[in-house]
Amino acid sequence: MSNQHPYGGQPPYQGPPQQWGAPQYQGPQQQFGAQGGPGGPQYAGTPYAGPQQYPGPQYGGPGGPGFGWGPGGPQQPKKKSKGWLVLIPLMLVAVVGLWIFGVVNKHNRLNDHDHTSPEPTYSYSPSTDPSDEPTEAPTTTEPTEAQPTTTAPQPTKTTPPPPRQPTSYEVVSRDLFYRTGTQPGTGCRLPAANASSIAGETAFNRAMKACLDRAWARQVRLGRDVFRPANVITMNGGGQTPCGGSSGRSHYCDSNGTIYIDGRSDVQNYNNSRVSKMWVRVHMADTMAHEYGHHLQNLTGISDAFAELWYAAPTKAAQLEINRRMEIQATCLSSVFQGANKATLPVSRAYKNEYNFISHNSGDEWDTQRTHGSKVVQPYWMNRGFNSRNVAQCNTFIATSDKVR
Repeated sequence: MSNQHPYGGQPPYQGPPQQWGAPQYQGPQQQFGAQGGPGGPQYAGTPYAGPQQYPGPQYGGPGGPGFGWGPGGPQQPKKKSKGWLVLIPLMLVAVVGLWIFGVVNKHNRLNDHDHTSPEPTYSYSPSTDPSDEPTEAPTTTEPTEAQPTTTAPQPTKTTPPPPRQPTSYEVVSRDLFYRTGTQPGTGCRLPAANASSIAGETAFNRAMKACLDRAWARQVRLGRDVFRPANVITMNGGGQTPCGGSSGRSHYCDSNGTIYIDGRSDVQNYNNSRVSKMWVRVHMADTMAHEYGHHLQNLTGISDAFAELWYAAPTKAAQLEINRRMEIQATCLSSVFQGANKATLPVSRAYKNEYNFISHNSGDEWDTQRTHGSKVVQPYWMNRGFNSRNVAQCNTFIATSDKVR
């Protein structure tokens, strides 16, 4: 199991997520003028006053400065003449002649009108002569009612909505990874290297990591996830990682898919004559397998869903319980691997004794926060995974709270 709390560094508590209501979309507001119409400049224009009155020229009548007497004053009247008496007979003759000419002329125009017949003008001439035979009953054409032109409605192409995404709780509790069944043995053996030095510890961790890659690849793919091998770095003290500063405790960083192992502590314990060498080797194998369990959670999406649940938890106590479910699951997955390969590791009596000691003596009682589960529940989950070798038995997110206390 990991001896760092919580796995990957605990995110700072920011309280329950805010509940965001639907945004009230108000769009651009229209400005209305005095007449209630849309805004904008009110166009008035030039008022129309009707047609323009064009004054014509002023006519003052003939003559010059008024009608009156000419220059020199009144003239003496002339002597009256009788010549007008001669003109009367001549005028009578002229009038009678003009009357006779008019009567004759009118008579001639009437005669011309009676004897001249204008030809009719046809707008259409048939191309064939009319037949003497009577035609059949006239063909009558019924008036055709105008049919309204209609366009058949075209089916509206609608894009189906995207499928509903599972909730965070559905991911951590119902992922297909839980249905991948019992893990078959892959012939993994404890590496010959030991923790007598950092170099020996590094070799041990690399060999164990390669074995875990081989054991878990099949089940990750069966759960319809993409498998990627983990990385492993053996630390000789603290250091800086993508997941933040580390005090040197073993942990997994999902940002780069890397397992960081506290090599210094293992080397110190291995070289301590009062500590069992078998205990150190079992502890090294169990820690690598536990941190690899977090890698599996990362590959399957359980890690991301866990983080969302953690931030949404209403209380600190709820956050700690969710964190314990995550860590206990990694412990159970570690035991699945060891149970599946118990014949080849091998899990001897000495191995199983140290394994049982670890299960009964690991827990939050020796830590500052209750992040990994108490020593009361550790044996339950370690034996559950070891004996079943089945991933479904490690679904800690559906367990009752007393099983993850």
